[in-house]
Amino acid sequence: MAQNQFSMDLNLKAYPNQLTPDVDDDYTVRVDTQSTPLDLDDIARATAQRLGEEITKVRSALQVGMEVMAQAVASGFCVSTPLCYAQPMATGVVMEHELSQPVDRDKVRVYASFRQGSAVTEALAQAKLQLFLQPAATGPYIAGMTSAFFNEQTGAGGAVTRVPLPMEAGDMAVITGNGLKVVGTDPSVGVTLTSVDDPQKTFFIPAAKISPNTPKKLQFSLPAGITEGAWTVKVTTQYAGGNYQTKSPRIFTLNRPVYVGLAPEEPEPGGGTGGDGQDESPL
Repeated sequence: MAQNQFSMDLNLKAYPNQLTPDVDDDYTVRVDTQSTPLDLDDIARATAQRLGEEITKVRSALQVGMEVMAQAVASGFCVSTPLCYAQPMATGVVMEHELSQPVDRDKVRVYASFRQGSAVTEALAQAKLQLFLQPAATGPYIAGMTSAFFNEQTGAGGAVTRVPLPMEAGDMAVITGNGLKVVGTDPSVGVTLTSVDDPQKTFFIPAAKISPNTPKKLQFSLPAGITEGAWTVKVTTQYAGGNYQTKSPRIFTLNRPVYVGLAPEEPEPGGGTGGDGQDESPL
């Protein structure tokens, strides 16, 4: 390894944000990590070069030092280093009669919690950042299809979650994803639903019956004749971003079926501690 191997250049990639279907121009950012992770030998080699020491001695010292820190954490100590702050943690629930018995590790989990240390904080603050756009896959991308209505359910600790209701014929459904806007003059442009059990049974929803019709959200009424069961979802469009259209239609089929009615092993809506409200979800 060269003395100045670490350039302190941090490349970031921007991806279309799939969590905000109503916003067309926002992106999430992730680090473009190096393809090969560094192990203890790599760190020892770079450290030895900086110190002018033998690699084997440096590696041995690093190995022993990490073992010492691990044993300190396992002894109940919090360990603070320039790399990280390590704290022993435990979680689990036991009964009163178990307090005088050996600890059951199937019920009690012990682990270490880590947070970055001052050296990492300083290095990241000094890193030179470069942002790149990560192009989306060619053609439409479907994240999923659900009912436009939801049920609020209260879980452990009082946390409230919004769970989409089962899809039903005549109700509103929503497809989310990216590059989905249904536009173009080709007669195949639209949303096609095909029964998994009977592939001859299909329903076609044209662009005129889709609203909102945006790159990240398609909302429409399920056809009255659709039956309960598994259905494949296909979006066909000539959308190419902005006001541009492709000459030939682009097609994307969701890689898993959606279910009209209850999916297999899905509980009845509103059961348990769930509420019974039925409101239109903005999704």
